[in-house]
Amino acid sequence: MCIEYDSINRKLSISEMAQIHNITRQTLIYYDKINLFKPDIIEANGYRYYSTTQIPLLREICFLRSIGMSLDDIRKNNAYSDSTTTIQLLESQNDKLQKQIDQLQAQQKQIHNRIEIYRDATEFRGTEYKPSIQHFPQRTMLYHEWEAGKHSRRSMHFALMRGWNEAEKYGLLPSNRYGTIYFKEDLDKGEPLSHAGACFEIDPDLPAHSCTHLKVLKEGDYVCMQRFGMSYDIIAMKKLLHWIEENNYVITGDIYDECLMDASFYEDEYEPDFCELQIPIAKAV
Repeated sequence: MCIEYDSINRKLSISEMAQIHNITRQTLIYYDKINLFKPDIIEANGYRYYSTTQIPLLREICFLRSIGMSLDDIRKNNAYSDSTTTIQLLESQNDKLQKQIDQLQAQQKQIHNRIEIYRDATEFRGTEYKPSIQHFPQRTMLYHEWEAGKHSRRSMHFALMRGWNEAEKYGLLPSNRYGTIYFKEDLDKGEPLSHAGACFEIDPDLPAHSCTHLKVLKEGDYVCMQRFGMSYDIIAMKKLLHWIEENNYVITGDIYDECLMDASFYEDEYEPDFCELQIPIAKAV
């Protein structure tokens, strides 16, 4: 249906006003019900009509709705509308949208990272990846030592659960970044499993209160290598340590073995976890 205007001041039915703005009759009826946008003309027979002078206001309402503005905010803006309040309203909405965009981009990045992890694990067929050097920011880890002398998946999970319980006790939120930490001083003694334990990353800006199990992985370059294996199996670590020595690097801190994908996420043929060893390094002097 094409609407022809006999006069700029003609009356518009609900259907005509809805068609002009590409919205439904039900939307206009609802706007009327909540006192957001009411017909100008109510005739003796009860029929309700809009005037053409109302078109700009409804156009503005439709625009504000299209950018995600709430009906309540639009109603308040209509009541006190001027250029200043409208600018403030739009700036506020812009800030909200920017936060949503940032959040969505962060979620998208996590999805892309997880896709790559799954793809790496799927394509991995037992051949060690070549070591790569990556730069990491400082990371704060909550750590619990494995049960002495018991290097097993069960011991690893119990240590991680103790960490989760402690995090909850102090109001800390653990992330999904978790794994195993080995201490350089134990590595220097030839006993890398001596005080190894489960750890997970926490927000460094959150108050730690009296939490005594915090370990800091310093910012810097780390030589990294992905592989299937359990953290108490140090064969891959020995290979990476040999690569470090061959390439004239020295170890500068504690070692982190991040669990990229737990065994429960892939097929039974891969019983170990898919992990990434991260060893802090610097060029030997």
